[in-house]
Amino acid sequence: MTHMIRIILTVSIGVLMLQGCAQTQPVKQNTTVPADAAEPVQPLSGAAVPEVDGKPTINADTGAKFEVVATAVRQQMQPGGRWQFVEKNERAMIDDSFADMSKLFGQFGSVDKMDDNAKVRLLADQSTVNAILTKKDGDRLICKSVIPVGSHLPVKTCRTYSQIQTEQRDTQNSLWKVNATRQQMHCGAQQNGSFIQC
Repeated sequence: MTHMIRIILTVSIGVLMLQGCAQTQPVKQNTTVPADAAEPVQPLSGAAVPEVDGKPTINADTGAKFEVVATAVRQQMQPGGRWQFVEKNERAMIDDSFADMSKLFGQFGSVDKMDDNAKVRLLADQSTVNAILTKKDGDRLICKSVIPVGSHLPVKTCRTYSQIQTEQRDTQNSLWKVNATRQQMHCGAQQNGSFIQC
């Protein structure tokens, strides 16, 4: 029995040493598309949204710059866009913030001419928009360490927020179709001599 434990410990230590020596490789995106996949959605054209450290930032110091950025964000919130998964209540918050920012720029023209109260309002609106867009960014990479069945070694998997949301939506649609089909199959069937009505 002790001989078997020694063998297991030796193998485990060897595996751990190999893990420590292994070099990590960058995560490669899956570029293959299944045959039954729908047509890929083309990215929306329009003005680019400014980013800081890969995160979207709504930071315009004049009314003209603000309108360009706001238009680009609204385009990217449409289906197929970078922020297509923004929910209705979040979209309403973004629209309210944009409306307030537009009102401020209409009143003062630029950030330099704003009084302190207006600057605070502008900053609060920008923070609200930036927080939502960062959270719902379809290009945001989410990584998890998962221990596969039959292994004790964790595997790091990374997917974009868009991939995760699309997979969840497709799974919900599949379940809905299965339930609808199952319900149609039972409609009109006999149970204890009587028909089931749907």
